Amino acid sequence: MPLHPMFLEPEIHSTIFLCINLIGSIIVRLLLHAWPLTIFWSCFYIILVGLINHSLAAGRYYLPTRNLRDQIVIVTGAATGIGRVCALRFAKLGTCVIIGVRGQERAERVAKELSDESHGGTVIGYDLDLSSLTNVKNFAEKIERVDILLNNASTVPTTYSVTADGIEKQFGTNYIGHFYLTQLLLSRLTNGRIINVSSLAHHMVPSTGIDYTFSKLRDKYSASAAYASSKLAQIYHASELTRRYGVKAYSLHPGTIMSTNINHNRSLIKRILFQLLSVIGKTVEQGSMTCIFCALSNDAVPGHFHSDCQVRKPSQLALDKHRAAECWNESEKLINEKLK
Repeated sequence: MPLHPMFLEPEIHSTIFLCINLIGSIIVRLLLHAWPLTIFWSCFYIILVGLINHSLAAGRYYLPTRNLRDQIVIVTGAATGIGRVCALRFAKLGTCVIIGVRGQERAERVAKELSDESHGGTVIGYDLDLSSLTNVKNFAEKIERVDILLNNASTVPTTYSVTADGIEKQFGTNYIGHFYLTQLLLSRLTNGRIINVSSLAHHMVPSTGIDYTFSKLRDKYSASAAYASSKLAQIYHASELTRRYGVKAYSLHPGTIMSTNINHNRSLIKRILFQLLSVIGKTVEQGSMTCIFCALSNDAVPGHFHSDCQVRKPSQLALDKHRAAECWNESEKLINEKLK
């Protein structure tokens, strides 16, 4: 019987490794009634475990070096986290990077910072609020051509809220905004690639699938359930783009990144817990690897889910072509209703 796909992930390997060492240490202490190592060897053991754990958690690396001077790349959510790291990497490779950030003044400031950090790279900042369909349309109208579209931006509000168009905040921002942006830019995609940043959290969606009415979320809000649904929809979106249009579209899990800015609005206790758990997760730089891999590598497979710079099997629900088509149709219906 094959292992569950989640057991192939670096963060799981790291967790298992640390648990084995912790349990082993406790057992040794109980059996011998004392810790057998001296202070020197104890420090050596802790450092060795830390180094091995760091290597396990980091996962695979993908660092392209080819020049991409004629390419135009769009990165959403590039002010912080893996979006910022990806935008910087693209700029260093010679691309013209267009970043979508909330607020024109902030977008221009971040673009200037990225240009300086990339030592003169071309970075353009435009206002993009994915929670507003009107704002998404205004952003798309500024784009003449695109070679790579990285749909990265995410939000995780802790209480139930809606977008400017009345859509549940996470589903509307993390998915619908990107779906609409992609539709608007499809005609300007020059044989390029579309990359949707999803998450292993999509495994949390129950077998009943996505609730497009959001009735359960209104009655009893679960931030993790809403997040999982938005990330499952991102997988559906990429697979349907490839099936319907033959577009090179990819979905991915960047890794468990505890230090990302997405956790800034959680409670203090949860933020502290996330910081403690960062020992088993990736850094934002490591988390950007699979995004760059899907954007540039010939080993990435269109229409498929990726993690740790390779193809991975998503949940059975994510592989359901009927559910993927349903999600596409419901998304178009929802957008059409809100734009009337």
